[in-house]
Amino acid sequence: MEFNIRKVILLKEEIFHENGPVQIIPRLRGAAIAIVANPYAGKYHEDLQSGTENLKELGLMLTDRFISSLGGIKGIDGYGKVALVGEMEN
Repeated sequence: MEFNIRKVILLKEEIFHENGPVQIIPRLRGAAIAIVANPYAGKYHEDLQSGTENLKELGLMLTDRFISSLGGIKGIDGYGKVALVGEMEN
């Protein structure tokens, strides 16, 4: 299954003050988002596991772009990930 990329969005916040002392050097927080076409949409598929292999390359690409947008890996002290799945009607 191929997940064609529709959009890539990189968000970055610079947090100078949020519950605590004002920071001289801001904390950074952000997100790397990919909007992809869902090849499974509209049909029943008993096994979705095969799609995870195809998404590994996308995950690595988003990670590389995100780390670069934050100025490199130094200073990154945490991360998380999430997947949201939906179906749009044409």
